[in-house]
Amino acid sequence: MSVRKQINILVQLQAIDSDIHEINRMLAGVAGKTDKLNSELEDREAIIKKVVAELDETKKQYRSLESNVNSNIPKIEKSKQRLSSVKTNKEYQSLLKEIEDLTAINSQLEDQMLECLEQIDLAENRLKDTETALRASRIQVDHAKEKIEKEAEKGREKLEKLQKDWQDVFNTVDPGFMTRFDQVRKQVGNYTIVRVVQEVCEGCNMNIPPQMYNELQRCKELMFCPHCQRIIYSENN
Repeated sequence: MSVRKQINILVQLQAIDSDIHEINRMLAGVAGKTDKLNSELEDREAIIKKVVAELDETKKQYRSLESNVNSNIPKIEKSKQRLSSVKTNKEYQSLLKEIEDLTAINSQLEDQMLECLEQIDLAENRLKDTETALRASRIQVDHAKEKIEKEAEKGREKLEKLQKDWQDVFNTVDPGFMTRFDQVRKQVGNYTIVRVVQEVCEGCNMNIPPQMYNELQRCKELMFCPHCQRIIYSENN
């Protein structure tokens, strides 16, 4: 097989390699995309837990205030009942002061209870809105995961075909050419074999010597860029 045909095969192998690399990169990112979606849901669930905790604490505070109010009511009634039985003005004034103080305390407690009720109402509305948003997010995440998995499955199917194609093409390459190709690939990574267009290597964008360019046109042997060491071939191949 001529050098020209072998070079064309190497170019084809490189193209398949590039496609395989892109699919592997896409598949490697699938887990990251799924983790990100799960993280978004977890953030919303954490907000709900926080709101529920705050709501429970406010309700607990309300019940405590209510208990204090209820415990003061019998004290006030008892003091009122005692007014009719006191014998001195001092005792009478003392009971009035006690009733006044307990009534004032209950008034303050009731104001705090009203504030708690407002906070409970706000928290319950926030909880409702957040739960609604969470349900919508779950639907969106499920759809997104389904789409990601479909794309991944297509990628895996394409990857399997590309790997078969690569092996089929590889079997037609002269072992000596493939050895040189692998040696260069280990040195330069991607774009092991590149064109030279108007004496410029497309791998490093450097000019090759005119004499080398002329020899490249004849395509009698593998040639390498003197600057980047990549395998080069003429744009006319």
